[in-house]
Amino acid sequence: MDQFERYLQYQKEVAQAKLKVVERFQQHRQSKPPKRTSNIDIVQNVLKNTGYPMHVSDIIRMAQEQYQVKLNRDSIVSAILKKINDGQIFIRTAPNTFALKTYNNE
Repeated sequence: MDQFERYLQYQKEVAQAKLKVVERFQQHRQSKPPKRTSNIDIVQNVLKNTGYPMHVSDIIRMAQEQYQVKLNRDSIVSAILKKINDGQIFIRTAPNTFALKTYNNE
């Protein structure tokens, strides 16, 4: 085998090794499931996007339109109230009407 043929064989092996690395990374990226968005995150995003307090019925409607997710009214109100009681994220502005806590600071 002359020097040129060895060089070609070396280049072929390098290219095959690179291809294996690329394929491994592609498989790894494809195998990751998409990150799920929690119901509280959806509510938070809806309120952030609107920029003002909303009644829970409107939050549910907007979540359906924006995220194609049907939120359970009782579950979401309960979760929001837990966050309010912990002093996190939300405030209650009227019965079943909620806003982000940051609205209060602005």
